[in-house]
Amino acid sequence: MATANMGITLSAKSVNAGKVTFEANNDSKDVVHEMVVAPLASPDAILPFNEGEGKVDEDAAGHIGEVAELEPGQSGALTVNLKPGTYILYCNIPGHYMAGMWTTIEVK
Repeated sequence: MATANMGITLSAKSVNAGKVTFEANNDSKDVVHEMVVAPLASPDAILPFNEGEGKVDEDAAGHIGEVAELEPGQSGALTVNLKPGTYILYCNIPGHYMAGMWTTIEVK
């Protein structure tokens, strides 16, 4: 997975259930990003959002892991055990999720 300034690009749109490793690369030249993984009840589910903080309420969203703040050019990895379903990957730096920095992945 690679992150652009306000987008997330996946190398695959689906993966097999079980142990999954996400490798996050912050390709930005000047912006810190992170990658949070959470399950979705459905592909069009809306995440609980805290307007005051400008970010997703990670606990209410069902946060299952993250690659914390990556400085520009940095990389990190996260391995989680995923059951079949739809998951969202998003950046929860204030303002980034609402700017479109998220994508979904299907676990089969």
